[in-house]
Amino acid sequence: MDVADDLNLSFLLEHERDSILKVLQKDEKLRKREEKRIRKLKNELLEIKRKGSRPPRESAERQCARCIKTLGLIFDRGELCDECQLRVCSECRVSAPKRRQWRCNVCFELCVVRMSLARSHLGVDILP
Repeated sequence: MDVADDLNLSFLLEHERDSILKVLQKDEKLRKREEKRIRKLKNELLEIKRKGSRPPRESAERQCARCIKTLGLIFDRGELCDECQLRVCSECRVSAPKRRQWRCNVCFELCVVRMSLARSHLGVDILP
């Protein structure tokens, strides 16, 4: 798609037209780069979800929903993630910076992708 074809810039001086076209072409390059970055983030997210969605074993033992590690009754007995409500071990938790809250690694990555998408589409920063 050629930016010059879409706009009627005939009323501008030649140097003004050239300046505007350069800005529009740079914007198009940046937009394509951002779309590529978002596709990459979405693919990473799908991979994280795929890794994080392990089927539970048939036994009655308590297991981490992310790594399938057997959880103890006293130590490392797992905690429920506030977002997905799945029980995860201490190794599969990520603490939010400057907060006392944590999320499981999959929910944290989901949040990072959502923030990146919001930042790129809305131009705003959203805290996890």
